Amino acid sequence: MSRYRPCLAPASTLLAFLLPMSGLADVSASISLSAGVGFNLDAGSTPGCTPDISWNGTQVGPAGTAMVYAVAGAGGSAEYDSLTLPILQSLSYQLVPVGVGVSSVFAVKTNTGDYAKVLVTAASSSSITLQYTTYGATAGAPVILKVVNNYSYSKIAPGTLFTILGCGLATPGITALLQDPGKGLPLTLNGTSISVTAGGVTTQPPLYYATATEIGAVLPSATPAGTANVTVTYNSQVSSTTAIGVWPTAFGFDSYDASGSGMAVATDLNYKLITPTYSAMPGQVITFWGSGLGADPQDSDTTFTANPHPVSVPQFPLQVLIGGIPATILYQGSSGYPGLNQINVRISQAVPPGCAVSVVAVNADYQVISNSVTLPISAPGGICTDPLLGITAAQQASLSGKDTVHVGILAVEQANGPFAEGAAVGDFFAMSGSLFNIWAANQNDYGTPPVSLGSCLGGASINDLWLPVASQTPLDAGALSFNGPGGSRPLPFQAGLAEYQLLLGFQDGLWNPLTGGTYSFTGTGGKDVGALSAGLKFVVQEGFPSLSSEAPIAISTTGLTINWTGGSASHYITIAGTSGPASFVCNAPASAGTFAIPPSVLVPLSGAGTVSVRIATYPQPVTIPGLDAAYIFGYVTPLSSVAVTYN
Repeated sequence: MSRYRPCLAPASTLLAFLLPMSGLADVSASISLSAGVGFNLDAGSTPGCTPDISWNGTQVGPAGTAMVYAVAGAGGSAEYDSLTLPILQSLSYQLVPVGVGVSSVFAVKTNTGDYAKVLVTAASSSSITLQYTTYGATAGAPVILKVVNNYSYSKIAPGTLFTILGCGLATPGITALLQDPGKGLPLTLNGTSISVTAGGVTTQPPLYYATATEIGAVLPSATPAGTANVTVTYNSQVSSTTAIGVWPTAFGFDSYDASGSGMAVATDLNYKLITPTYSAMPGQVITFWGSGLGADPQDSDTTFTANPHPVSVPQFPLQVLIGGIPATILYQGSSGYPGLNQINVRISQAVPPGCAVSVVAVNADYQVISNSVTLPISAPGGICTDPLLGITAAQQASLSGKDTVHVGILAVEQANGPFAEGAAVGDFFAMSGSLFNIWAANQNDYGTPPVSLGSCLGGASINDLWLPVASQTPLDAGALSFNGPGGSRPLPFQAGLAEYQLLLGFQDGLWNPLTGGTYSFTGTGGKDVGALSAGLKFVVQEGFPSLSSEAPIAISTTGLTINWTGGSASHYITIAGTSGPASFVCNAPASAGTFAIPPSVLVPLSGAGTVSVRIATYPQPVTIPGLDAAYIFGYVTPLSSVAVTYN
């Protein structure tokens, strides 16, 4: 998805887009599809809309996030007519295709969350004709798919820069052109306007840009908190209503890669961007950029303000935690540009260094009111260092300018819990310098996104397996061998995986508990990669007695301290938790023997969930002829998805 950034004077900050809800009219029509052609059941023929279904000649399958359900029975018009909206809402939809023929009836939950019933009225080897009714859609009208904070892709507050995603939203073929807030943002642009109604108050958001698939706007500060109904009008056609929540405050930190996570967009006092090669320092004053502090009645929603004002919501006092430690807030409020907020903070001297130190905004009760991002921090400034990085920030900076970068990773993995096999893996690949720069920024810990030692990050998760980037070119490393407690064995190249891989089991010491052992990789060299020899050592596995119960474990969201035995100086511990859509990841040195998980990542979790623990060796650099960068590491998962209750 595209991302647009305004040129915002000295701050040079950013606008981007993305999230959910749905509508209330109905549309009934017929459509003929050729094999391989998709169709959107909400939008009909409106151009640019993601299909909900497609037909391959024998089956109808879901597209995007839509799901389908094959209605059992006699089929035909009688079956089709009997399907009411409550019945459609009660069905168990799936992501798998359904077989269809003449008189077949099936149901669809569309990408927008609406429900449709479909009758096959004709079918041949080359085409199929469908009669359908979609509840909650308007024929030919704009379609709203998602409405979200421009930076966090999540909650919206009054005064927030927000994004509407959909199709048929504005004049087709128009390129996004940011409007100048110095001259005032328009209420209608490219034939489109927005209406928001909440608490009996209707407001019309001013527009930064409007295209057929995306609109960037400012939610007026006069919009009351609570449930709001959003519609888009294009050329007098009004979309179905989309319900959103408007929160008193819901800050979205801007992120460097426009994902809503990962490295924050932060600047020093001279508006210089904080990066892994220009790290923030403990005690330094920096500025975070984003949107969603709350209503800003003193400044304009439409026009640049030369002397902007602070923004706060008294019942939700703001705290910014960096590395879990409160920063001193010096200013929180408008940047002068409609919808764009800034938070100026002084970083605590006690913040631990790293290249991905956690950052989150919370209120006084540790209720999270922002997305989670990270910040590179180094005591002397300059290039950050981080023991969890296989590719260092210095390597990333120096190699990303090359046309082609050659990388090697050697790993011993136990991927899926204590009773699963693991693997010895050798990945050798080449990629462009620009792609390497993106990949290297996220290779830390194979987590999503990365988080430094001593930090916890909400919304993050553990990747079970090392997954190389798609646009890489495999390198020939010749014949490799793997040596461990199970003996010495060839490490074969698996063409389907584009990597060297050997499955491992209990004989290799990866069972639960880990018995420890030394592992090594050797090779005589190949066409692209020279001779290599590298090893790592797992000591006897750490134990987690407080997480060993077979019954669900109660975890208080006011904070949790996890202790373990046998902490090794060569290991670090990853603790991850999930409950519904909420999740967190923490990294701690194994030698500490204890780690306190803060309320800021636990509070969003509620009810039944899981906790997982992974033990990993710190990645160690390896020098291998033919490669620009290489490292070796290993991990085991002694506790996978332990049942817990968050309360």
